Amino acid sequence: MGRITEILTNRYHELVDWRAKSPHIPFVQRLRHFTWSWFAVTMATGGIGLVIGTLPYRFYGLNTIGKIVYILDIFLLALFCSLMIARFIIYHDTFMGSWRHFQEKFFIATCLLSFSTFIDMFAVYAKPSTGEWMVWVIRIYYYIYIAVTFLYGIFAYYTVFRDHVFTLETAAPSWILPIFPCMIGGVIAGAVLTTQPSPQMKNMVIVGIMFQGLGFWVYLMTFSVMLLRLFTVGFPAASERPAMFILTGPPGFTGLALINLARGAVATRPNIFRSPHSSEYFEFVSTFLAIFIWGLGAWIWCLCLVTLLAGIFSHAPMKFSNTWFALIFSNVGFVILTCRIGEEIDSKAFTLFGHIISVALCIVWLILMYLMIRAFLVNDIMYPGKDEDAKKPAETRTMAVEPERFGIPKDLSEHELDLASANRHATEDHRDQEPPTVATTRQ
Repeated sequence: MGRITEILTNRYHELVDWRAKSPHIPFVQRLRHFTWSWFAVTMATGGIGLVIGTLPYRFYGLNTIGKIVYILDIFLLALFCSLMIARFIIYHDTFMGSWRHFQEKFFIATCLLSFSTFIDMFAVYAKPSTGEWMVWVIRIYYYIYIAVTFLYGIFAYYTVFRDHVFTLETAAPSWILPIFPCMIGGVIAGAVLTTQPSPQMKNMVIVGIMFQGLGFWVYLMTFSVMLLRLFTVGFPAASERPAMFILTGPPGFTGLALINLARGAVATRPNIFRSPHSSEYFEFVSTFLAIFIWGLGAWIWCLCLVTLLAGIFSHAPMKFSNTWFALIFSNVGFVILTCRIGEEIDSKAFTLFGHIISVALCIVWLILMYLMIRAFLVNDIMYPGKDEDAKKPAETRTMAVEPERFGIPKDLSEHELDLASANRHATEDHRDQEPPTVATTRQ
């Protein structure tokens, strides 16, 4: 009992205590540390709006609550965009600095994902109350989003591979983020499909499948690296464990996209493929694959939940960061997919479970909003030395830029530099090689 009391006391001082632990500085100075991870707040808020708008069991006033969350999301996104622009204007070096930073560049994806929720909510809340012009707005917005996220997914990974060296010890769920906006293209297509005329609907189905597949395949490859990290290094620090829920997102969103795309195709019967019954075949295959993928998402969700609870009830310190909002958005797809599967197979158990975790998700969102406001006011975030921009990489790829640092002549060609680098690492590996062991016990 004494151990639990001690842990809860520590959590109170770390996450609830309103006494500031750092000296006050002007807001303009803090603005330099307004990093891209703040958009995880708007990303999560938009996700809550989607959950509220798509629940099968509804009551009077639920749509009104969803619209309030929608308006709050618009306000927060406008505020954060204004603050980010002000940051770049006042501190010119932060614009390219955020792109070059080994960690902050990953969170640019949260800004794109925040805008993605608007397309979904246009279809849920705006389209029924507006005219045909909203159909064009949704379509144009969607294809612009697809183009921008595809380019970001290419160049974000390119600069990461070119400029930084990562190891298993530094592997993080945030590595998946650059492909996340591309993957959400399939989810958006499924959400807005029924607002479009038949010819445009077919195009959206094809584009949605293509980008959903792109995101899911990249996720599987990155997820395998994360599993290897867990096997060889162990769990992340307690403060970083909420971000593990990012791994839950792709299976949930992929299954959700497949079911929604198939539903839209069956409802309006566009000739997606050559067969006249292709919509029915597509619905069967999509539902089968969604259930198939749901099992993976459920296993990851349970693993992340147990890991998080173990971290909370441990003596390890916990410090709030905006990455904790991964608890919300990444679970949105899993929650809605659970409800959709319940409808497709007529299972009250699935539907009820989906509603239970939906309510839990909304409660966690309220808690995180409180923790975010409190952390800002007590100088725990958006403060010098406490955000993503303060973290330093373990190693960067400087051999081609500073070859003399590695004992290599400066006048070598690029090919000769590559050979010298390979020989150097091979020599180090041979020198440091140890006899193999069967297994080691993690302390």
